[in-house]
Amino acid sequence: METISTSKDFKQIFKNGKKIDSGPIRLWYLQKKESKMRICFIGRSKKAVNRNRIRRRLRESFRLYFYPLINDSAFDLIFMSDERLMNADFCEIIHWMSELLEKSGVANGAVFDCEY
Repeated sequence: METISTSKDFKQIFKNGKKIDSGPIRLWYLQKKESKMRICFIGRSKKAVNRNRIRRRLRESFRLYFYPLINDSAFDLIFMSDERLMNADFCEIIHWMSELLEKSGVANGAVFDCEY
C-alpha cells in the first residue's frame, strides 16, 4: 500500500476531494486519472496510544478485506476515525468501511462481507 505523505497531497484531497461518513469513520477521496491507489489512516484522540490503536484497526481492516479487491483503482483515500472505533467490533468496522467504499464508487461493484 502506498501512503499519502506530503502536506501538498493532503491539501489537494481536502480541497478538491469529497467527504462521506459512516458510523465513526469518515472518508475523504479523490479520483485520479491514472496512478496507483494511495491511502492514509488517521486516528483522532488526545493520547498517542489511542491514536495508534485506531490507525492499526483501520489499516488492518482495509488490508485484509478491501485492498486485494480494489488495489488497482486510481483513488487517493483518507480514512479518519476517533475513539469510538476502539471498542467497536471488527465486523462493524468492516461494515462501515464497505458502506463508505460503495458510496464513494471506489468498490466498483465488489461485494464485501465479514465472516469473523
